[in-house]
Amino acid sequence: MHLDSKKAKNYLFFSFIFIIALSIVSNIIGFKHLKSVQNDINKIIETQNTQISYMHEMRSLSRERLIKLQAISDEIDAFKQDEIISEFHELGSLFLETRELLMATDLTKEEKNLLIIQREVAKDIVASQYQVIKLAGSGKNKEASYFLKNDTIPKQNENISLMDQFILYQNHQYQFLKTEAQKKNDSAFQTVIIISILALLLTIIIAIIIIKKISALFDLQTESIALHKGTETHLKKTQLLIENKIKHCQQELQKANSALTHDSSHDPLTHLPNRRLFYELLNQEINRANRNHYMLAVLYMNLDDMHTINNLVGEKLGDAFIVNIAKRLKNSLRKDDLLAHLGDDEFALCYSNVKSIEDIVLLCEILINKIKQPMHLDQQCQTSICIGVSIYPDHGHDHDSLMKKANNAMRQVKKEGKNNFSITE
Repeated sequence: MHLDSKKAKNYLFFSFIFIIALSIVSNIIGFKHLKSVQNDINKIIETQNTQISYMHEMRSLSRERLIKLQAISDEIDAFKQDEIISEFHELGSLFLETRELLMATDLTKEEKNLLIIQREVAKDIVASQYQVIKLAGSGKNKEASYFLKNDTIPKQNENISLMDQFILYQNHQYQFLKTEAQKKNDSAFQTVIIISILALLLTIIIAIIIIKKISALFDLQTESIALHKGTETHLKKTQLLIENKIKHCQQELQKANSALTHDSSHDPLTHLPNRRLFYELLNQEINRANRNHYMLAVLYMNLDDMHTINNLVGEKLGDAFIVNIAKRLKNSLRKDDLLAHLGDDEFALCYSNVKSIEDIVLLCEILINKIKQPMHLDQQCQTSICIGVSIYPDHGHDHDSLMKKANNAMRQVKKEGKNNFSITE
């Protein structure tokens, strides 16, 4: 009886060690799998955001080069013309550098094909651009303007259209990859559940064997009953522990998914919608305005002299300055107005259900007065804002045309002295 009792104790001891080891291993495997899936999701989102950002930068540089060409064809002073040409070449260098950075990312075959087509179109555009510069440099400004309008601009629009196709393809890819990532998340969660259930089943099987062994050795004696109750209590605790672990993993996964969704669509500094989310919401608002037959205004806003403020107070306080500017803008708007931080010193606003042009004028004046009020950081800082306005449906029927015209109007304000607004004609 003594030997049997000793065997039973040894059997019980090693069984509990095995249960604990099994629980630990199952949890480690589950957490590693979830972490691996999470890293894959982060990598996908980072790559997609980087590629879209590079293409937006290329698109912006193409527009700026077109503006420089227009300035070259309009300028009659040779020295000023040379200065603009130099700026034009610098923008070209930036365009090529950005394109190389984009090519260095992990591109699909379709994306590479789009970039190859864009590069071939760009070759024709470069030849056309240099023809404009050549004509302008020879004093043939009218011929240069005519050639720019009838040859260079159409080709440039084709090039921008290819960039838009790339961005659209990226957005479709993002949605597809997001769906695949969600499937991996679901699969990882199911794997953790399966591992936990298997561990629980094995634990129960082992527990049953232990109970039978003890019952057979001690024949329902008091010691056997007490040991049985202890084993049963341990099993319940183990089961509760596993259930709590599963619940905790599920909660952590939901939090991670929510954080990823928010981070990919919002500016990390101001927590306002970023450019991509703003375009999506703006398209929705345009569709709503079309159905309900009302106007909406798109405001493209750029802060003046932010470089000077950053040099004055430093990058950290410069970021605080931008955050306070965002709060001023937000507090000046209606609850349902859509405000976005496009990056650095640029903001965009969708002002929906506009009753009259006077409402837009009043809004612009309010925003200008709000922004120019001094702000106290380590020292007093002050800036102003340039606002360009386009109106749906008068100036366009999609987010791209409305944003482009609003941006052009804003740039015109900057040229004419800043701290003002302009509505696209």
